[in-house]
Amino acid sequence: MKNKKAVAGEGILMIYRLIIISFIALIILGLAAVFYDYYINVRDAEAIILTKHIVNCVAPEGVVDLERFEGYENKLLDFCGIKNNDRFYVNVKIFMNNKVKELEQGDAGIGWAENINEKSKTKFKKYEIGNYNSYYPAVIKNNSELVNGNFSVNVLVGPEF
Repeated sequence: MKNKKAVAGEGILMIYRLIIISFIALIILGLAAVFYDYYINVRDAEAIILTKHIVNCVAPEGVVDLERFEGYENKLLDFCGIKNNDRFYVNVKIFMNNKVKELEQGDAGIGWAENINEKSKTKFKKYEIGNYNSYYPAVIKNNSELVNGNFSVNVLVGPEF
């Protein structure tokens, strides 16, 4: 025969245990929701890393050899061994003696989201693009002639969605 008072006391303890377990579960879910609530935009960092890779590809040791790029004017990412991704747009302009040679690849219209963000009162953080634009001095080799010049690299990284 069971002690009825002991069974009743155990039932009350079970209620307290369920309340404590539920409270701990709510705390864990609340902490998880805090971490999942934030949207972290790393597109600017992606653009900087991609720019560094492009600069090392275009001007190894600071020398831009224009003969290397014959046939790759619109396939710069392919030339540098970067998987062509629709999220990237890369534009390199090489300046020498007031002449410009342009190398690019990607969707030049990737900046549409940035245009919307500039015109809109509310910002769409998930659709902001990563942008990095920089200038570098270099020696330009054109038909065995070495000329001091520079080049600019403009990288746009679009949203993943």
